[in-house]
Amino acid sequence: MISDLIYLMVRMFSMRRWNNKPTVEQNSEASNSGFILHIAHLLGMLEELNGEQVDFKKLLTRAVLKDMPKCILSDISLETKRTIQRLAPDLWMEVYKGAVEDVIKTVPDEWKEEFEEAIINSRDDSLEGKILEAADTYAAYVEAEINSRLFEEYFSDIRDSIKDKMERIDLHSLKTLLSNKNLKKYLTYVRGLMHAVRWNQHSRTVPTTVAGHTLFVVFVSYLLSIEDGSVDTLNVVERALFHDVPEALTGDIISPTKRRVEGFEEVVENVESKMVHEDLLPLLPKKIADYYAPLMLDPFGGGKEGRITRAADLIGSLIECKIELDNGVRASVFEKGYVNIKKQLLTMNLDVVRNLMAEL
Repeated sequence: MISDLIYLMVRMFSMRRWNNKPTVEQNSEASNSGFILHIAHLLGMLEELNGEQVDFKKLLTRAVLKDMPKCILSDISLETKRTIQRLAPDLWMEVYKGAVEDVIKTVPDEWKEEFEEAIINSRDDSLEGKILEAADTYAAYVEAEINSRLFEEYFSDIRDSIKDKMERIDLHSLKTLLSNKNLKKYLTYVRGLMHAVRWNQHSRTVPTTVAGHTLFVVFVSYLLSIEDGSVDTLNVVERALFHDVPEALTGDIISPTKRRVEGFEEVVENVESKMVHEDLLPLLPKKIADYYAPLMLDPFGGGKEGRITRAADLIGSLIECKIELDNGVRASVFEKGYVNIKKQLLTMNLDVVRNLMAEL
């Protein structure tokens, strides 16, 4: 049944945001959600610096599951949804609950309660709910502000409405972010992952970005960790969240290129470390930078948690190959990639991965 959830999440790659408007950017729901995960985590860290206690497992679980009903209701635009909510709130709630029920049908029985709670209560009045609402709003504002520069007539009212909503959110971390140029610059770097296209040298039917891949890897790592039951789920999910952040600076350098000449992969790793330490981490408060550094630069180390994170990363690549093959793309890069990645996954000596491979 894990595979059913994975294939449902795949729909996020194809769902384009602001689909009824001209846009400067063409962002998928997967890319946007990947960025929101980073905003939410940073806001949570800022809350803790302010003396609050944040349940990061709860926060990230909600952040990665909250948009799954969109995979069922993908053809309803934001403006349409808000109008329906205003004119017929009871009917909208009935539609939404039906979508949640469709999602929950794909979830193993022992997880249903956790999934349903995380989805329905994702933006409640808890600190984690407020952080997630703030992260969603900040991401939407940045998107609307960028698009309004060229398409003012389409986005000015939306931009101003989101800005007004954002300024009314009473959350210390958000106020800190909005007043701090370095924090906003950090998130601007990370947001670049929404435009870093994977497999960029190959034509694809469903393009994916590094940010979208991040969402998918976080989701799969979450599933694998709770299915395994013997690892620290939060640690696995945080490793997955930050594993590709260096690519915000270096771009997506594919594994075959890294391994093309002996020693080149080590050079790339050194360059990543240097750029992260010189350009990215200094933008953050030291306590946050110290916490993020190993997650960015050594996400696959540290025992079983790192191995599960690596498996989730490979499964992301495997699914991208499978999408293209299923859509009739017979390019050898995807045919060979699917076979080789699956072999690599089967040699990882992880029962939870071996079981999943039988379904993929």
